[in-house]
Amino acid sequence: MFTNINDVEQPTIRVFVTTHKNVDFPESRILQPVQVGVKLGSTRFTWARQDDEGDNISLKNPMYCELTTQYWAWKNIDTEYYGFCHYRRYFNFSNTVYEENPYGEIMDDYIDADAIAKYGLDDQTITDAVQGYDVITTRYGNLKEIIEKHGTPKAVWEAAPKLIDEDLHRMYDILCTMHPDYKQDAIAFLNGNRSCFCNMFIMKKEIFFDYCAWLFPILEQFEKCTDMTHYSKEALRTPGHLAERLLNIYLMHHKRIGSGWKTKELQCVHFTNPEPEEKLSPLDVDVAPSSIVPVVFAADDNYVPQLTTTIYSAMVNASPDRFYDVIVLQRNIAWDKQERLRTFFLQRFPNMQLRFTNVDRQVAGVKLTTNNEHISAETYYRFLIQQVLPFYDKVLYLDSDIVINGDIAELFDTELGNNLLAAVHDIDFLGNLNIKHGLRMEYARSILKMHDPYSYFQAGVLVLNTKAMREQYTIEEWLAYASNPEYIYNDQDVLNAHCEGKVVFLDWDWNVMHDCGGRVANVFSYAPNDAYDAYMDSRSHPKIIHYAGYEKPWVNPDCDFASIYWRYARETPFYERLLKKVVKANFPEPSVSEPRSLQHERTIGEHNKLRTIIDPLLPLGTRRREVLKAIGRVARGRR
Repeated sequence: MFTNINDVEQPTIRVFVTTHKNVDFPESRILQPVQVGVKLGSTRFTWARQDDEGDNISLKNPMYCELTTQYWAWKNIDTEYYGFCHYRRYFNFSNTVYEENPYGEIMDDYIDADAIAKYGLDDQTITDAVQGYDVITTRYGNLKEIIEKHGTPKAVWEAAPKLIDEDLHRMYDILCTMHPDYKQDAIAFLNGNRSCFCNMFIMKKEIFFDYCAWLFPILEQFEKCTDMTHYSKEALRTPGHLAERLLNIYLMHHKRIGSGWKTKELQCVHFTNPEPEEKLSPLDVDVAPSSIVPVVFAADDNYVPQLTTTIYSAMVNASPDRFYDVIVLQRNIAWDKQERLRTFFLQRFPNMQLRFTNVDRQVAGVKLTTNNEHISAETYYRFLIQQVLPFYDKVLYLDSDIVINGDIAELFDTELGNNLLAAVHDIDFLGNLNIKHGLRMEYARSILKMHDPYSYFQAGVLVLNTKAMREQYTIEEWLAYASNPEYIYNDQDVLNAHCEGKVVFLDWDWNVMHDCGGRVANVFSYAPNDAYDAYMDSRSHPKIIHYAGYEKPWVNPDCDFASIYWRYARETPFYERLLKKVVKANFPEPSVSEPRSLQHERTIGEHNKLRTIIDPLLPLGTRRREVLKAIGRVARGRR
C-alpha cells in the first residue's frame, strides 16, 4: 500500500516515512516512504524515494538514523508542510484518544485497513488534522510517570546502558557555545520532567528550514569533537538520540521567546508488525505437479526439536520419486533455527522444499486457548491451511508429536471424492463412549451434535480436501467454531462436529496412538470390538506412531514406542535439546527449603535414575554422551 512517487502534482503537506526495509504503508499521497542508508549495490525499493538523491548525508545513516530523511527533505523538497514518521511509528491523526503503554505509545499490530481507518492515516484526515497549525509533535510525556519513571531527560539518558553520558554533556557545551541564548532552555529541558519523543514532527516550511539550519551544524560540530571509533552500534546512533533532545530544546526556546506558533500534540502509534503479510506461492521446481506432496505442520519455537524429528522420520521413509513441499505454520520460530533446519534437510533430501510461514496476522485478535496443558494454540493452525495454501486443492496435515514409518505419499494419495477429509478413528474417544456411566456419549450427542458418535476421528493425521473446505467454510467460521468453551478436545472437536458424514476413514496403521498412562487397557479396550482389534493389530506395523497425551518420549523415554522415536531423534541436529528436555522433566529444581543432606541423598538417587534413562540413548564413549555431560554440568550449576 503506497503512493505513486512520480505524481506530477504533489500535496502541500508531505509526511516522509523513513524505512530501511520492505514494510506496509498506508495508501496516501501525503505519507511518502523514503528509503534510508542506501549504499552502492543496495536493493532500491521502487515504491520509495531514496535518501541519497540530490544533496544528502545518506552515508551518515548509521549515526543519524531518520535524520538523513530530514536532511534530504530539507535540501531537495519544496512543500508547505514537512512531516516525519517511521516505518513502524505514525501519528494518530484521528480525534480519538487511545490507551498508551508505559512508554507513552499506542501499541498496535498491523498497518492494515482497520488501522488506517482507526488512526486517520488517510489524506483527508491528515489534512484536517494539520492545516492551521505551525508545529505538531508527539504528545509530551511526564517522565515521572513514563519511561520507567526516571524523572528527567538527563536521567533517562544516563539510564540508557549503551549511551555515553559525556556525549550529552558535550552536546550541551556545543549548544551553549554556538547558541548561548539557548542555554537557559537546555538547562530547563534536561532537568525538567517533560519531553516529546521519536524525532516525529510536522512543521511549516519556514520553521522547518530554520530548525534544520540550527540543528545540523550542532550535530556536525559534535561529530568533529567526538571519537566514535569504538562505539557500539547503538552508541553510534548518538547523533540521532541527541536530535530528539535538541528538538525539545528548540521548541522550548521558541515558546519562551514568544514566537507565537500554534502547536498541537498527537499520539504516537507503534506498529509491532509493519512487515507485509507473508504469502506463499506455488513451488517453482522442475517436477510434475502430480508428483508434489504438500505436507503441513504447525509448531512454535519451543517445539522445534520435536518438529525436526517428525519431519526427518517422514523424509527418511519418503519415496524418492515424489517431491515433498513441507510447510511449517508458525509465529515465533527463531530465524537461526529455521536456517538450521533448511540446511539440515535440503542437504540430505533433494526431493523436498522446506518453507516457514508466519500466520500471526491470520489469528490476530482471535483468542486461541486449549483445555489441555500439553496442547498449544498452534493446534488451531490447521484451520488456516485452506487460506494459506490457496494453490493446493489437497493437503496433508500432520501433528509434530508423531514419527512416520511409512511413505506419506501413499497417505496423500488417498481418494477423497467430495469428502472434506480423511482420518483415522479415535480409539480413545471410542473407548470413552462405551465406559459405563461415562459422559462422552452425552457430550458427543448434545455438545458436538453428532448423529453417530462412533464416527469420531483423531485429528493429528489428516488428508484435507482444501478445495471442498473453502467452498463450505470460511476461516472466520472455523475460528468462530473453535472459540466454543464447551469443547473438550479443541480443534479436533470442531472438525468432528462440522465434518461428520464427509470423512474417509483411513487404515488404523496411519495414526497409531501410543499407550499413554496405561490407556490401552483402561480406555481403549472399551471400544467396539472390531475397532479395538484393528487398533491392536496396527500396533505391530504402525506407519505413523502418535504420542498423543501427556506422556511423551522427551518427558518419559521409557514410554510406549519410545525406542522408535529416539531412533529418529538421535539423527537430528536438535537431539541434545531433546535430551535436555528429558533431564528437565525428570529432575526438577530442588526446593529452597530442602535440607542439604536430603539434597545430597536425592542427587545420588537422581544420578542412578539418570543412568537408567540415558545409557540406552547415549552409550558410554560416544560424542553425544560428552555433550550430555556438559548439559548435566549446567544443570548442577543451577543448584
